[in-house]
Amino acid sequence: MKDISKILKKLSYGIYVVTMGDGTEGNAFTASWVMQVSSEPPMIAVSVHNKHQSARLLKSSGAFVVNLIGKGQDDVVKTYFGPAESGYEKLKNSSVSDSPATKTPLIPGAIGYLDCEIADTVNAGNHTVFIGEVKASELDDTSTELLTTSNSKMHYIG
Repeated sequence: MKDISKILKKLSYGIYVVTMGDGTEGNAFTASWVMQVSSEPPMIAVSVHNKHQSARLLKSSGAFVVNLIGKGQDDVVKTYFGPAESGYEKLKNSSVSDSPATKTPLIPGAIGYLDCEIADTVNAGNHTVFIGEVKASELDDTSTELLTTSNSKMHYIG
């Protein structure tokens, strides 16, 4: 297994902040297992460990936002890093705003977002894959490079 982990750590992913819930009562977590799964309608998938409270909150909220983070914005991501197993406190002191379609929290400092309504879930081992239909999106500057596991020191292998 040790060799598998070393190899999986070499895979490159974007690093995002996923939010769900209602305003500062919602929650946020850093995610790298995010990908597009459909173009018509536009849909993305986010994989979340089942032991994290975010998995339960996503199931009950019915929506999520993938907040896009620019290269070099590691500090924005670190604010939301780590599991919220003991409570949803990560947005408590943030000046969040509501996304246009689902009214899910948007975090300050993000360069854009994908506002998604959950269309389906798939069990995947110790994770659940949440498939969201993109209902609204915005990107401040299309030339901005996104933060990734390749251009930062952040990695998640489960």
